[in-house]
Amino acid sequence: MNLDKYTTYGAIIASTGAGGEDALKVRSDKEVGARISGLLGERPQRELAEAIDMQPSVLSRALAGERAFNMSELVDIADYLGVHIEDLLFDEQPAFVKRGDADDVATLGAVDRCSRLIDGMLQIEAVGR
Repeated sequence: MNLDKYTTYGAIIASTGAGGEDALKVRSDKEVGARISGLLGERPQRELAEAIDMQPSVLSRALAGERAFNMSELVDIADYLGVHIEDLLFDEQPAFVKRGDADDVATLGAVDRCSRLIDGMLQIEAVGR
């Protein structure tokens, strides 16, 4: 599977979890748009479009699933909405979160640090393009 810099694909990412766990599903373009719309809530689309420097008509098409968001746009949207990018892209939590049984402070802190590192790497990748 290949997630390139221009689009997201509604595809299955194989989980490496033991015991035949379900695969982690990447949302389709339409599902990503619906997720963003849901997180946007009552805030106007125009406000999001201005925040991420996108034409409102282009944002509207992307939210409807008629146009794919690129990775840079998704990073900016996640930042605007105050969520991790995986909250936009995946139906479930990432595999490393799913496999963790412990809910102690140290484990939750480690998961949060890993999520922030991944977000940071995606932001660096998006800026480099």
